[in-house]
Amino acid sequence: MEKKYSPRVKRTRDKILDSAVQVFSQKGFQASTIREIARSAGVNDLTVYRHFESKEKLFNEMFRQHTLLSEMNNFINSRVKGDFNADIRAIITMFVSTFKREIALVKLILIESENMIECRKYLASFTGTIIKDLTAFFIHYQESGVIRPEANCYAIASSLYSTVFARVYSLILYGDVREEQDWISEEELIEGWIDMYRASATNVQYVH
Repeated sequence: MEKKYSPRVKRTRDKILDSAVQVFSQKGFQASTIREIARSAGVNDLTVYRHFESKEKLFNEMFRQHTLLSEMNNFINSRVKGDFNADIRAIITMFVSTFKREIALVKLILIESENMIECRKYLASFTGTIIKDLTAFFIHYQESGVIRPEANCYAIASSLYSTVFARVYSLILYGDVREEQDWISEEELIEGWIDMYRASATNVQYVH
């Protein structure tokens, strides 16, 4: 059963958890200290230990409490509105905006996955769940006659997830710095992805 906290205690815990994401993502788990997290959250070291006991428990609770997966999962499952073009646009746009908003957490997962089993488990669960839900989304439209019957919905879902994740990974590596003459805008990039998946997956009569 989920433990209930008073509003004041919950605000303090949330500040500590938010600060933990930022500090861990910047320095990595091993190099980060409780003191740095406490300073970032505006509390003293003892307060952090009183809520989470240790850096390891704080790290695990940070992943357990984070809502990134449930937010994206719920959005995908709510997007079957009967208009494939509008739905795929909404999903891709949501993926990009959500990953960018949570880029510190994504960076942390990628940094620590090699050494920490908790991160590997979270990344595997996150990826598997999102691809499963995307596959169900494409299967729905396949059964409705929009997606070509011979199309591999799992492959399409995996490709879509990987495409957007690669964009976020490039932002982690290089930031948003780019040579304007070599890059298109993010809006044009998203529209290109939408056109690509719409044209490659749907029956001809649904492309336009």
